Amino acid sequence: MDGPKQRLKNKLITFQQRIIRADQTAKDRENACREREDALFLDLFEILDGFENVFRNVESKRDALDKTASRALKSFEALRRKLLRLLAERGVEPIELTDGKAVVGLCKVVETRPDSDVEPGTVLVKVRQGYRRDEQVLRPVEVITAESRGSSLEPTPR
Repeated sequence: MDGPKQRLKNKLITFQQRIIRADQTAKDRENACREREDALFLDLFEILDGFENVFRNVESKRDALDKTASRALKSFEALRRKLLRLLAERGVEPIELTDGKAVVGLCKVVETRPDSDVEPGTVLVKVRQGYRRDEQVLRPVEVITAESRGSSLEPTPR
């Protein structure tokens, strides 16, 4: 028959199993939450891309804007800064390429172009900004780089 020691041992085992299941459930929920957060960040990056497109298209015409359009542009700039600040508060930062070279893991090369004035792998154009949270790349920087000297003269899409 089960003695008091055996019943106590069984209760302890059951309690330990519950702790293990609860710990695993908490980890699963944390991972699911982080995945949902990352998906939301990707959607927000699309909004930031829209702001960048507006600013890029208006840049050359900025002096010709009337007061209303100029105020609207300033409002867009303020919204963009606020969105970047909210992302930064959650540990999300734009990826900066400090040496002007494409970095494996941080960049996605979408095209190469011949350019004899710079070293191969030098970023010629940043197509889309990339972002990371801590050390995790949420979206790589999309770039066009200089191709190796002596390569074909036609731009090579990747």
